[in-house]
Amino acid sequence: MNELEQVVADPDFKGYISDLGGPSANMYRMQGKDEAICARCSSPSCIHPVICNNLDTNHKHMTELYRKVDKHPKVKKAFIGSGIRYDLLVDDFNKNNNDGNHDEYIEQVITRHVSGRLKVAPEHTSDATLRVMRKPSFKYFHKFKEKYDRISEKNNLKQQLIPYFISSHPGCEEVDMANLAAETKDMGFQLEQVQDFTPTPMTVATVIYYSGVHPYTLKPVKTVKTREEKQNQNKFFFWYKKENRDWIRRRLQQANRPDLIEKLLDEPKAESQEQKPMPKWLEERRKKK
Repeated sequence: MNELEQVVADPDFKGYISDLGGPSANMYRMQGKDEAICARCSSPSCIHPVICNNLDTNHKHMTELYRKVDKHPKVKKAFIGSGIRYDLLVDDFNKNNNDGNHDEYIEQVITRHVSGRLKVAPEHTSDATLRVMRKPSFKYFHKFKEKYDRISEKNNLKQQLIPYFISSHPGCEEVDMANLAAETKDMGFQLEQVQDFTPTPMTVATVIYYSGVHPYTLKPVKTVKTREEKQNQNKFFFWYKKENRDWIRRRLQQANRPDLIEKLLDEPKAESQEQKPMPKWLEERRKKK
């Protein structure tokens, strides 16, 4: 709120806050319920592979802060541009919603703080790749979208939910990208927000990228590195572009995945598989018949 006062005092301020979020917009004031337990904990993550029972994930503090900003006389609108950990708002994944604080938060966001689009980052659809990322299963994104659509419909709002994905991440193979494209297409998405993996210091993914093994298990993890391999994975995002159709068809034929050709290119399986030429003797026999 102190920072907000500085922003609204600027003579160029027009009443709009473009992004009220942060690196993780909805993890404000989240900490251990019993700090003594946290002090003894050696787990690298509080929210993967499951949410720690000792982590207080109540969203009420964040919701109240949004409402304070909303009531400020000099603020016309404050938006949440990005950074929401949607998995923390899915009851199947985060059980700390007995008082409905998850629903209260996401309804506040959808009805008051979305500028046409809300971006969230499921990152991938492959469970194997998501485990390397230390992210939850993509099934929880489906659950979140159901909640998002339900609240939007209740409030008669038509605001897009934009998922953000990444290609060439350690543990991701080409067929994983094809599956990602097919599953998101089936959900009605035509992806625009895409990113190719870039190694960044002090991350597990970067250790895997350079060493070839997962630092926690020391097991090998396949990672694409060449420009061609990276471009190949990225192309599957854009299955709807005409210039990519033939290439996608060939790659999936090589991978023996006619099912994905059918899903991505809307081609029947029989047509999508390469047909061997009919022997002349068989062709002549059929003509005689």
